[in-house]
Amino acid sequence: MPAASAGSHPPTMTPLRSRAARLTAFVLALLVSLGARPAAATESLNYQWNLRGFLGRLAGVVLPNRGHGELRTHPNDSGRVTELEITSPASKSGEYFLYGGEMRSDGTTARAWSSYRWNGKQSDKRDKVEEDGVVDMASGIHVIREKLPQSSMRMRIWSDGKIYPVVVERVGAEKVVVPAGTFAATHFRVRGQKVAGERYWKGGLDLWLAQDAGATPVQIQVDRGFAHVRLELVPDTTAEKSPVGKTPGHR
Repeated sequence: MPAASAGSHPPTMTPLRSRAARLTAFVLALLVSLGARPAAATESLNYQWNLRGFLGRLAGVVLPNRGHGELRTHPNDSGRVTELEITSPASKSGEYFLYGGEMRSDGTTARAWSSYRWNGKQSDKRDKVEEDGVVDMASGIHVIREKLPQSSMRMRIWSDGKIYPVVVERVGAEKVVVPAGTFAATHFRVRGQKVAGERYWKGGLDLWLAQDAGATPVQIQVDRGFAHVRLELVPDTTAEKSPVGKTPGHR
């Protein structure tokens, strides 16, 4: 095609090319509005944690009551791996919690693991998950971020080698203040569901997801028995980031 001469108007976009450009823009906008992230995305989010509640404060006399948390996810050959790790530099006995899973491309869990050392007890469970539709705790966080359910959603969760029916409830919009900033967030709650003939999950998981394109978990609470571990997002010190998801007017 001959080059346009000086002073001439740029070539006019053909109707077909114009429609293709509009379609591309529409698809990109739709992906953003749905909170989609690239399938190959690798992510690492860092948190500070502390024990909540009266019993948690009592436990803090003899056990670590604050420390570091990390939620990390990366793709692999079959889907992706997601892990939530909780540690403490103040730990004398190496107390920690680790939840992880390998997800299939459909979002269900193919392999799951959980281990901990806490209050004199230690456990390490690793299983191949054969049952369809089951997620582990860490992968369940990823699924909730992807789906952002508008109403109650049932799931089956693998926890410490056993499978439990649970229900995800959308609590509502809340303002969350954490070390990383002030965020407009949506609160989701995961609790055990009583079903005849099945085990009842006594644990709990609460997520506060920022109202941004990535549905970033700015606050997480994991309940295990008397211990309520609250994780709060800390600033990313590896790169400058725009304050997506923050409440306008707040820093």
